[in-house]
Amino acid sequence: MYKFLRDDQGTAAIEYSLFVSLIGMMIVVALQALGANLLDAFSSVSSGLTPVQIIEDSR
Repeated sequence: MYKFLRDDQGTAAIEYSLFVSLIGMMIVVALQALGANLLDAFSSVSSGLTPVQIIEDSR
């Protein structure tokens, strides 16, 4: 039992998975905070664009 408790082979994988999950949570929080601003920016760009008319050539 003592040998089992002192074995630390799997700790690196657990630490990496914790780091990855923490980074993922930070990305989600950042996107939620910036989401409204990005929506406003894309809406203003979209409203500023003019539609393009395609003229077909009838030869």
